[in-house]
Amino acid sequence: MNLKITGMKGLLVLIFICLWACNVNRDPGTDYALLAHRDDWMRHPVLGDPSFDNFIRYGKNPVERGTPPFNWPVNGFYFEDPVSGNEYLYVGEYRTGYAMNPEKNKSDIGSSCIVYCSEDKGKTWKYKGPVFKDEIVKLKGEDGIITFAPDVSIVYSDGKYYMGFDYATSAFTWDIKGLMHGGIAVAVSDKPEGPYSIYSKPAITNRYFYDKPYNGKYNRCYAATLMKLKKEWVILFDLDSGPYFSWGLTAITAPSPEGPWSAPVLLNSTESDRYYPPLLEYYPVFLHNDTVYAPATSVAKNRNFQCIFRVSSEDVMNPEKWQLWKEGSVWHSIQAEYEYEGIWGQTFSGFVNKDNELKVMYPSRDKENRGTINLALTDWNKPQRDSGFVLTGHGSPSFTAITGFYNQHEIRASFSYYGTIAVFWNYQAPVGPDHPKSDAELHPLMFTSNTRLQLSDDQWLLLETSREGHTDTIAKGTLDKPGNIILDISHINQQINISINHQSVWQGILKNSNYGKCGLFAMNYSGVEMHSFIVNGDSRPGYTNWLYTEGLLNSGSNMKDWDIIESKDLFTYGIGAVSKIDTARAKWSFTGSGFDLYCPKLPALGMAQIIVNGENRGEINLHAEAPEKSTVVFSIRSLTQKKNAVIIKGGNGKIALDCLRVYE
Repeated sequence: MNLKITGMKGLLVLIFICLWACNVNRDPGTDYALLAHRDDWMRHPVLGDPSFDNFIRYGKNPVERGTPPFNWPVNGFYFEDPVSGNEYLYVGEYRTGYAMNPEKNKSDIGSSCIVYCSEDKGKTWKYKGPVFKDEIVKLKGEDGIITFAPDVSIVYSDGKYYMGFDYATSAFTWDIKGLMHGGIAVAVSDKPEGPYSIYSKPAITNRYFYDKPYNGKYNRCYAATLMKLKKEWVILFDLDSGPYFSWGLTAITAPSPEGPWSAPVLLNSTESDRYYPPLLEYYPVFLHNDTVYAPATSVAKNRNFQCIFRVSSEDVMNPEKWQLWKEGSVWHSIQAEYEYEGIWGQTFSGFVNKDNELKVMYPSRDKENRGTINLALTDWNKPQRDSGFVLTGHGSPSFTAITGFYNQHEIRASFSYYGTIAVFWNYQAPVGPDHPKSDAELHPLMFTSNTRLQLSDDQWLLLETSREGHTDTIAKGTLDKPGNIILDISHINQQINISINHQSVWQGILKNSNYGKCGLFAMNYSGVEMHSFIVNGDSRPGYTNWLYTEGLLNSGSNMKDWDIIESKDLFTYGIGAVSKIDTARAKWSFTGSGFDLYCPKLPALGMAQIIVNGENRGEINLHAEAPEKSTVVFSIRSLTQKKNAVIIKGGNGKIALDCLRVYE
């Protein structure tokens, strides 16, 4: 067929045909806001968590808000009574900053834990008062009376209600010597609301760990969940390591609530040589269909990452049987005055009811630094939505990125947000925490080497940041923010085109046009709910460079054992760590197919052992007669599993840490 096109009308027809042909052949891209692509997003206890969870809030939150002197009700336990069907909330009340009772000779145990009851499945709540009798209690082996007992758990058995709880006595202080004056005990009552009578002998005390801390670092037990299993009673609790900033889920067993209780077994912690997310604090645990579920929360500053571990009830004391069941995408915060800080305190407490609903109590803090106790629920059989996720930042920003490096990309996104958020691309910065401790946040280097469109309430900014951290404002404009944003970022040849809500706001050529990651920032007290996030373009497998701080955080390292060194002549990003001791250990837990370990060599260093997924893979020599800049000292490709851990461990000499490059 011959087609002859002439004149203006013919030219319009030709343009239409060309546009039609381009659209026919246009790659529709991948929508990373679909649940099927949940695992394509980076999630990390410090960096952030794009959550697809399906939790729905109780309309009358908060149930409890802190009042003086107990401004921090930030822990609790949610219990369904199998006898009456009533629901109970046990609220641990703290003074601001977890301060102890200033009146050392007076017991305040009657107001350390209070209880609410609902007779209508959680629609309304009645205050029932304190759970303990107004009396002075001194346990066997303790030097003082109980003055602090806020965190409790309840279990029903044979007509009685048993309570496991942690306590501190009048002799307790937060220094090393004072920590011994506390522990875990059990109490009993005829009614779920109490009052409860305390057994005279504690289940375990901190004195057990005083002279010989578990694994040389764990010395305080707290946050206890008492459970009745088929053959035994068990208490699952946290062990704290103080300056190591690592917590361990630990267990003891007994034939009856009165004991005798077994020696403790550390179940989950950074001590493992296998994959394990750091900064996780447990409490409380729940039982469903003979499976024990242990939710855990990250105590990083952005407060938005949750995990759930699980194990068959018959294997509860076997560390090898515990499984990381849900890593992130478990919980999201909402923009509400009563949860200004996200989940704050221990993680949510809950149970699965007869309707297969997971009903939970969760603690938070409001903008006035008062604790709040709140309720939510989700479908146990469908805890995640099919599409759409939420990323929030609270006391610090959050970060996430999709797998792969893109160049000449297109991003088409639909979302709502509050505060300040950013969509980035060309991202090649290293990632990791700023410090290996609680309240960790994004390392400053994470804000380098990227291009981003930043959106706030009334303006947009197009920003480019160099590897050295210098930021140029390429363009800016006002923003009349509606309820939903439609964002389109596309490339035609070398030119980039940005439109917001179908209005072109900028066109031009950027200096920083390279392969890199695409993703999101949610800044302090900000959040984004992503409805769709479609990306296409020239792509290839990517990698992530994890900083030395990640190796220290994952290993539960004490910073007294390390020197932080700033040197562009030694380290890839100008900063790293050198151990002060010969037995130092660092660990990176990562998702990927392989890695390169970068280390400098120095006269003061020696041999180091490399362990991958619990297997000894040999030794490397970090000694050199003169300082040598960091380079690859150990490398593996084609790992057989996605979740991996690599450990570098001092043998007969000190070690240095730079970064770990992880390949997708």
